[in-house]
Amino acid sequence: MELRLKQERLFDEDIYTVHPEDYRALCEKLKADGFDFPRAVSGIDTGYGLRVTLHLTRLHDRAKVTVRTDVRYENPVVASVTDLWPGVEWYEREAYDMLGVRFSGHPDLRRILLEDEWELHPLLKRYDTGGYPIPGWEPKAWPDPDPWTPPPPPEPEAGEAGEGGEAS
Repeated sequence: MELRLKQERLFDEDIYTVHPEDYRALCEKLKADGFDFPRAVSGIDTGYGLRVTLHLTRLHDRAKVTVRTDVRYENPVVASVTDLWPGVEWYEREAYDMLGVRFSGHPDLRRILLEDEWELHPLLKRYDTGGYPIPGWEPKAWPDPDPWTPPPPPEPEAGEAGEGGEAS
């Protein structure tokens, strides 16, 4: 199975933006490639959905990668990687507590900073700093309806050669 991802390079670090369903598979591959130290896991409300970002280092050569995935507000679920890197357990709990990202397969997904009775997730943009809903707040449109599908090839313009044809 080919992973649905985009790869960029920023200074000395590879950055992978991966489809949420392929997040776990990419993490398993990176673990097999020797990335043994999770520097951080964080979450952010982008205004159109939630982003989970995982920063990894391979200690023997100091190689660094960042893995990020975006999920919609309606179903903010990402696979847990606590069995690959046990140190991320608390990071994932914090992203759940503050933003509501659910990590499927997490061994103990519960609030870590706020009281269990809290119903909201305070770092969501739909709330003000007091935890009250912002009147009229609406999410931005998802930036690309299907970012993992390559665009179709452009149609030849008038006067250009088409497939098997000659220019007129």
